[in-house]
Amino acid sequence: MTDQQRGDCIGVQNDKIQTPNIDGIANNGVCFTNGFSSAPSCTPARAGLLTGLSPWNHGMLGYYKVARKYKFEMPRMLGNLGYYTFGIGKMHWFPQKSLHGFHGTLVDESGRVEQDGYVGDYRNWFKLQRTGDDPDKTGIGWNEHRAGVYQLDEKLHPTYWTGKTAVDFIQNYSQDKPLFLKVSFSRPHSPYDPPQRYLDKYKNVAIPKPAIGEWAEEFSNYENKADAAFGDYGVEHAVKSRRYYYANITFIDD
Repeated sequence: MTDQQRGDCIGVQNDKIQTPNIDGIANNGVCFTNGFSSAPSCTPARAGLLTGLSPWNHGMLGYYKVARKYKFEMPRMLGNLGYYTFGIGKMHWFPQKSLHGFHGTLVDESGRVEQDGYVGDYRNWFKLQRTGDDPDKTGIGWNEHRAGVYQLDEKLHPTYWTGKTAVDFIQNYSQDKPLFLKVSFSRPHSPYDPPQRYLDKYKNVAIPKPAIGEWAEEFSNYENKADAAFGDYGVEHAVKSRRYYYANITFIDD
């Protein structure tokens, strides 16, 4: 899984984006060009993926906290069928270390803290690698529209941690049960913070400009804030953020 990745932001749908590995999955499997989410915002969509239910049945018609437990939960149902189930990366549940039927999780929530005392597994791992350093050194919040190059070694990036942790888990898996592993990247959701070498791949790519409708004018004079949901920041600002967003997708693909 990825978070906030547009359906047309893979190479088989958009020749501006470099995703050879994801394209391999699409070419060897099925690419749903008309797949729709019944609730496109984050937590209701995650509740739908967890339960297989529509918003009218899992209870989340809009953005709020995922329930502590549901009558139907895919990891728990798979566990009852003899699978060992594990989740790595972003869950966006509440409480943030809820299991929902998984035998265990290792979580990265992009700096989001929604309960007292919560520290993500990625952040604890980071402390072991770079004691006293700041995992948010790039200086861009998890809900901003600005973009910037990741300021630390790329092997400290949450994307790298998620992928490497998943690989290590698979290589070390020794159960005699079939494995269901959920690998959930917190990017390309902001911050748009790729390492420099991935941004360099888009140096000479003509990034599409955003479409701007007539209705947008009424939102143009909103306060200029880095995490504002509305406002006119100019076409170049949007193109820059999109370039870094593409680079984050290629980083995930690697």
